[in-house]
Amino acid sequence: MRLFKRLFTSLVIFLIVVSIAGIIYVLQFQEEPAVIKEPKKETKQKEPRKAVTPKKEKAKPLSLKPEPSRQVAIIIDDIGNDLKPVKELLKINADLTFAILPLCTHTREAAEMFHQAHRETLLHLPMEPVSYPREKPGNGALFTDMNDEELVFQLEKDIADVPYITGVNNHMGSKFMMDEKKLTLVFNKLKKNKLFFVDSRTSADSKAFVTAEKVGLPVAARKIFLDNSRDYNEIYNNLINIAKKDGDVSPMILIGHPYPETIRAIINAMKVLREKRVSIVPVSQIINKVKASN
Repeated sequence: MRLFKRLFTSLVIFLIVVSIAGIIYVLQFQEEPAVIKEPKKETKQKEPRKAVTPKKEKAKPLSLKPEPSRQVAIIIDDIGNDLKPVKELLKINADLTFAILPLCTHTREAAEMFHQAHRETLLHLPMEPVSYPREKPGNGALFTDMNDEELVFQLEKDIADVPYITGVNNHMGSKFMMDEKKLTLVFNKLKKNKLFFVDSRTSADSKAFVTAEKVGLPVAARKIFLDNSRDYNEIYNNLINIAKKDGDVSPMILIGHPYPETIRAIINAMKVLREKRVSIVPVSQIINKVKASN
């Protein structure tokens, strides 16, 4: 009996110990209840949050938009008799255009030199002037008394003699340029050869534009002769006056000659023209602009 009591007492003690251990174990892994704290009362009213704006840069002075540049083509006529001015002209850092006379001593040499220098070239086509025979247009000239076969033969010969050309302009030709019938024949031939025409405007009664419109030939006209007088100051002023355009930015074609005075004037005027945003461009660029606007 006594043994039974001891065993019973030991069992009770054991169960108590196990129960206490179990309670301790459960309490050890039980999550603590979340404590919700009341927000602290602010003594001052909070200002509304301002939007963050990017830091302002220092104000820069307003710069006026540069004026649009004016495109100008300068054609140098009468190339082919002397290579000395050709070499001088090629030193000028500008996209000048060169009109080469056919069947002259240095026609092909000049054409090759311009081609190597990536300069645009035209056939400077000799045509009959009103003053003929007192003034002779030179080798390869077209005359109003030629029949159609003679005209086409001579024109093809002239075109073949000046390689790399993109277009044609007339040398003299004050009489020929007034003959619409003869001009139509010439313009049809130029169109077949994918060439354009620049009217040098040696005649106030030129039929170039009327004929070109009928034929569908790209055409433009000379605006200013730079060197009617071989006076340096006059040539220089003719160039500088282009920059005094008073808002006129229309393209313009100028024609000069390989005179020492003209070459010097172009060299000295280039800096001013660049400052005034006058761009010297190949004449084909102006032809294409005129063509696009029509």
